[in-house]
Amino acid sequence: MALTLIIGNKRYSSWSLRAWLILKLNDLPFTEERVALFQQGYKERLVQLSAGAQVPVLVDADNEQQLCIFDSLSIAEYLAESFNLRCGWPADKKQRAYARSLCALMHAGFTALRQQCPMDVGRIPQPVDFSEQTLEEVQRINQILSRCLLHSGGPFLFGTPGIVDAYYAPVIIRLDRYALLHQVSPELRAYSAHILALPAMQDWVEAGQQETERIVRISH
Repeated sequence: MALTLIIGNKRYSSWSLRAWLILKLNDLPFTEERVALFQQGYKERLVQLSAGAQVPVLVDADNEQQLCIFDSLSIAEYLAESFNLRCGWPADKKQRAYARSLCALMHAGFTALRQQCPMDVGRIPQPVDFSEQTLEEVQRINQILSRCLLHSGGPFLFGTPGIVDAYYAPVIIRLDRYALLHQVSPELRAYSAHILALPAMQDWVEAGQQETERIVRISH
């Protein structure tokens, strides 16, 4: 397969990070193409790329007809079906089902946290005037992820790295950049430090900090 991943700004695009990190954790070769969001012509470019008109988009050019997959969860499933991922879904059926549930929860939930604390890898860590709903969501995330870590023994949510860890990586960045880590369990703080120290994560953050575009507010 000849894979190309179209992503948004590394500084801001949490959904792009999820797909990118899955590819990186599995050492899958791919070409990276960045579309600077909210810049002139970006909407037209996204419409050209996929029916979803959003990032990320995974392009598989080895098919007889070029395949463009949009939505990070669809990309994760396509990669899991196409490759024997060493960092994919848990091998155990029940754990695999729960990992998928956690990804779906992240995909559709925690809207208060995502809206009030948009991802910004260049942000100097400091709190904002958090809403009650945002703080409730932080505690819900804390309970869910801490329970996973206590059950698995870490260092990843299901013991070994997988798709679910890539899915929650932007949440970890939010907890760090909005100075929320003191509100979570020791297990989740240790996990957060482990995720932030991954070479791939450090590469993403460094690249995001070097970008020159600035977006006032973005919640994806």
